[in-house]
Amino acid sequence: MVNNSPNMMSLKGLDGRFLLANRAYSRMLGVSEHAMVGTALEDYFTEDDASRIKQQDAVVLSCLEPRQFEESFSVGGSNFTMLVSKFPLFDSQGRPAGVGSVDTDITRSREEQQAKKEAEDKYWALVEQTLVGIYIMQDEKLVYVNPKLADIVGYPPQEMQNMALERLLPASEAGRIRLQIKRRLRENIQIMHYTTRAISSDGHLVDLEVHSRLVEYEGKPALIGVVVDISDRIAADTNLKLAAKVFENSAEGILILDADAHIIAVNHAFTRITGYEQGEALGKLSRIFADNGDATSQQMQQALALHGQWQGEMRDRRKNGDWYPAELSISLVRDDAGCHSNYVAVFSDITVRKQAEERLQFLANHDPLTRLPNRSSLISRLEQAIVEMSGEPGPLAVMFIDLDRFKLINDSFGHQSGDELLREIAIRLSNSVGERGLLARQGGDEFTLLLTEFADQAELAALAEDILAVLGRGLRLEEHEVCVTGSIGISVFPNDGTDARSLLKNADVAMYRAKDAGKNTYQFFDAEMNTQTFERLLLENGMRQALERGEFELHYQPQLNAASREMSGVEVLIRWRHPQLGLIQPLRFIPLAEETGLIKPIGDWVLQEACRQLKAWEQAGLYVPRVAVNLSARQFEQSTLVDNVARALQTTGLEAGRLELEITESMIMQNPVETVHQLGELKALGVWLSIDDFGTGYSSLSHLKRFPLDTLKIDRSFVDGLPDDEDSVAIAEAILAMSRKLKFSVVAEGVENAAQADFLELKGCTLLQGYHFGKPVPATEFPALAAQLSQSARLAIMADWQGGL
Repeated sequence: MVNNSPNMMSLKGLDGRFLLANRAYSRMLGVSEHAMVGTALEDYFTEDDASRIKQQDAVVLSCLEPRQFEESFSVGGSNFTMLVSKFPLFDSQGRPAGVGSVDTDITRSREEQQAKKEAEDKYWALVEQTLVGIYIMQDEKLVYVNPKLADIVGYPPQEMQNMALERLLPASEAGRIRLQIKRRLRENIQIMHYTTRAISSDGHLVDLEVHSRLVEYEGKPALIGVVVDISDRIAADTNLKLAAKVFENSAEGILILDADAHIIAVNHAFTRITGYEQGEALGKLSRIFADNGDATSQQMQQALALHGQWQGEMRDRRKNGDWYPAELSISLVRDDAGCHSNYVAVFSDITVRKQAEERLQFLANHDPLTRLPNRSSLISRLEQAIVEMSGEPGPLAVMFIDLDRFKLINDSFGHQSGDELLREIAIRLSNSVGERGLLARQGGDEFTLLLTEFADQAELAALAEDILAVLGRGLRLEEHEVCVTGSIGISVFPNDGTDARSLLKNADVAMYRAKDAGKNTYQFFDAEMNTQTFERLLLENGMRQALERGEFELHYQPQLNAASREMSGVEVLIRWRHPQLGLIQPLRFIPLAEETGLIKPIGDWVLQEACRQLKAWEQAGLYVPRVAVNLSARQFEQSTLVDNVARALQTTGLEAGRLELEITESMIMQNPVETVHQLGELKALGVWLSIDDFGTGYSSLSHLKRFPLDTLKIDRSFVDGLPDDEDSVAIAEAILAMSRKLKFSVVAEGVENAAQADFLELKGCTLLQGYHFGKPVPATEFPALAAQLSQSARLAIMADWQGGL
């Protein structure tokens, strides 16, 4: 039975080799059924086919249940498709022993299905891609529409499925078509052509031409039809009627010429623009083709000969003799035989537009307030001057002029007065410069002067002096006498730049150097300025990301008890390890951080990290009694300062008495009343407060005694001269005496040698700090420094004890 079955049957062991194969299987493979016993799939099938069959066997063995698959493989150059039923084999003890399969050849049916599918695909491709709409309607509903019909009426095809006539057609048309369908079905009218109007998705009406036929669809009568959008055709008919009205009512002049350029028709606008009546123009040779010998006429003739049309500007003359600019569009018209029959010309008077263009051109290149050339005009002239000097460099310089204190005047008197001042300044500068250069306004209160005729830098300097003198003269503004000075930066080609951007940038840099020098002066650019500007930009940009990147680090300098020389605290100092500039000292970046406002998040980080580090040392066995943290002016102004300090103490677990906040004299004297309140809130937290750099500011002793301070720090400038300089000695003794009276502790910073330390100890200084005891070091190196200081203190105590004995 197995051998005579038309289905292919086989049994395979767990090793994948055939245990049995029937005659149908072996006949397909071209071998005998006995020869297949013990062979493997790879002996008959390609590697990919054999692998796929093995995967199916593995699925059956893994689930131990029958499975059905569809297989495709090649044997002897022929392709086969099989419907395969596979089942597991078990031995006498119920253990898996192999896989059996029964394969039914479905190659022919699959080929027939494929052929049928391809035919259907071609049919539907034709229907779906045709350029006309196609529909099937049954029971007065659309049961099918192709994409083109959906596109004509503006709906997605799926939304039109089962759409009723009432939704697609206006009410009157829906009723008419419904009666028509009933009559066709009743009288069996097979074919019908008609026009109708449909409502598109956006609500406008679409004119349609319909060709339909009666069919049977799914066993029921239906209509299949082809739909063509004839809206354009109907619109064209309407346009023909409108064309005559447009011709007569157009605001542009229109004239029609015959093949010999004689006028055969003109409209009313032609008469209005040119002054010639219709009777005066008809039959005359058009001036458009007059041989003037100019380039424009020649270009028009060539374009008409090559392309059949031309558009451009021409000069025309009215009947009264006045010339006016005209924009002309002329086309050559051919008849059905392709022969030249007419010209159609449309023209307009563009006098007003030309005037507007000239004004726009002026505004595009000039500042509307001062009427001076603007930045783009200046750059264009500068680039042109550089190109002209490419062969043989000549004199070329840029002066960047910026008014000093203009913002103050603008804010005080208002923008209208500020504009009036700028206009007056522009007039003064123009009169001063004269024909010596091109003066432009950059914007705001900035002016730029381009110079191409000067002998040397001395002449440039003299001109800058003249400009400063002109600016310095007083002027009246709202009954007030005001004085405006300026700062000038000068760059010279080619030393300070070989292109417009470099020259302008370097003149700008030099101008800022003039402002830094005190304003009301001028500066020539040098390379060092650019380096400093670049470094400032590099620092400012890098600082914005330094906190996130972890580039800041804290260094710690010990503070020692003056009597015992034991460590009583540390002062924390910030450093910035920049990826390009290396380790940066505070003096280079703290002022910039203050200026940009970045000092606030940096200061908060320093406060948090210093408290955290003190607790970390304590947990590691190193007890540091107190850490001193400097507060910047920006931090001290923050309303959230007290909250920030409390948060740092709370999150790190540091006792408030171990944190000391240092502020400068200038900070507390800016607003003494507010300072007392702020310091009082900080003192209420339990932290220590100290004045840093004491003696360098202008503290009032009457105010000083009101502040809840704990410590004064003698500035290093007074420590440097000790003990030999009498003035330094007098100042130090006065500060120490005053501190004792006010019950302040005193820290002397900048102690560089033993003589200074001994003097300060003798005079009653509380704490000593300086390189004599240790430089600021990173947190990782501080424990070693602390151990060294502790050893030194023990040796000093022992030496004193032995000396006493």
